[in-house]
Amino acid sequence: MTHQTRTTTSPTESFQHRHRPTCECPIHADGEPFTAPLGLRFADHVTVEPIPRETAAAIYDAHHSYMDSLPSVNLVHHGVRFQGNLVGSITYRYPLISKKRIRYRTGGQLAPEPVTIDDDLPRELRPTARRVLDEIEPNQIVDDEVVAGDTLVEAARICLGVRMPNLASAALARSQERFVADYAEREGIRFLLTWVRADYDGAMIRALRDKGWTCTGFAKPSEASNREDKAIRQRWKWRFLCPVEEVKEQSTLDSWA
Repeated sequence: MTHQTRTTTSPTESFQHRHRPTCECPIHADGEPFTAPLGLRFADHVTVEPIPRETAAAIYDAHHSYMDSLPSVNLVHHGVRFQGNLVGSITYRYPLISKKRIRYRTGGQLAPEPVTIDDDLPRELRPTARRVLDEIEPNQIVDDEVVAGDTLVEAARICLGVRMPNLASAALARSQERFVADYAEREGIRFLLTWVRADYDGAMIRALRDKGWTCTGFAKPSEASNREDKAIRQRWKWRFLCPVEEVKEQSTLDSWA
């Protein structure tokens, strides 16, 4: 694979790289977007803005590793941009649940549901489970509550169409900050939710944990008799939650950094 480095003295363009285009999705319609190599700061060059459903759908179709279509009803689609170039998409929707139990440990931190990894998960998932899921005892849960489904919003699709170290973390931070600012207080949203396929141990899991998300449990393979059958429902999935207040706090800290 070849790449070209732009030889400009502008500080905002000095680390741009271009690679050979690989597809004709909205990200690559005009060639491969610029990316930054490992070791250079770039988070300030990552932005998000709403994009049309058709654009988001085309990105997922071309680049999502295991969910190449969109839910039928969504709140907003965010286009992720690096230095103005479209590089990914994140889609939010209300989850298909009426209520959810939230557990807490000391200090008001989210707690996972009590599980025994060796007993409750298949052997091939146990190494990953020990990295993403805290194995706690029931007596470590000091409080819980049942919240209505409309106080949670699901990041139903998170997808990047370029390879770029640490972009997932920066994109998620910008997107969740924008979503919380635009929707959370107005709609009474308290938690963000997302699911990650359990055998997919990639950069997104690291990004979620880095940006205040907690793995609170898992979902077993299931069949949905009233919805279109999809392969993802036949997979184990990690469930991640993030309190909206955590997003607000991170945003405040970042603004003072």
